Amino acid sequence: MWNISPPVVPIWFRFLPTMPTSIPIPHSFVFLLVLAAVMLVVLHRTAFGLYLYAVRKNEEAARFSGIRTGRVIICAYVICAGLTALSSIFLAMYTRSILPSSHGNFYELYAIAAAVIGGFSLRGGEGSIIGVVLGTILLQVLQNLVNLLGIPSSLNFAVSGSVIQIGVLADQEYTEFRKRRELMRGRLATAEGRL
Repeated sequence: MWNISPPVVPIWFRFLPTMPTSIPIPHSFVFLLVLAAVMLVVLHRTAFGLYLYAVRKNEEAARFSGIRTGRVIICAYVICAGLTALSSIFLAMYTRSILPSSHGNFYELYAIAAAVIGGFSLRGGEGSIIGVVLGTILLQVLQNLVNLLGIPSSLNFAVSGSVIQIGVLADQEYTEFRKRRELMRGRLATAEGRL
């Protein structure tokens, strides 16, 4: 009764069944790359990112320069809470269980260690997202190295703590070095001005 011809299928469409249906990359890694790209733009290319660096470096000076520091701090905490909620969802999907009393214990230590390894200063106002991603990769490599060397897994926290301590000491030494260098440059400029 009805004379319907089959649809015409393009030639490139015939090869689709032979192509892989999914990418063999974990979804959390793809999410990390997308989030890192978004935060890289937010922190380095927007006024909010510059305000955030300024407020964390010296809150009082930022307030005197006209930045609404209260709003910037509240926005930072809201963004942090949202990202924490997303990361807890990914952690629950990874472990396939939720136990409020012990789920995610000491993950803040890993986050701090990754930030310190990546170049963020614990005093604030310095660092980059690329450094944090590289710090996270390096921290994971360190944890895998601890496992491969046969060191008990209970010492993972000691390794992370020592990495944080080394990072803090290096940050203090670098800050002192910069102060001495700027003091020497100031003295040199003053000496050249007198001559």
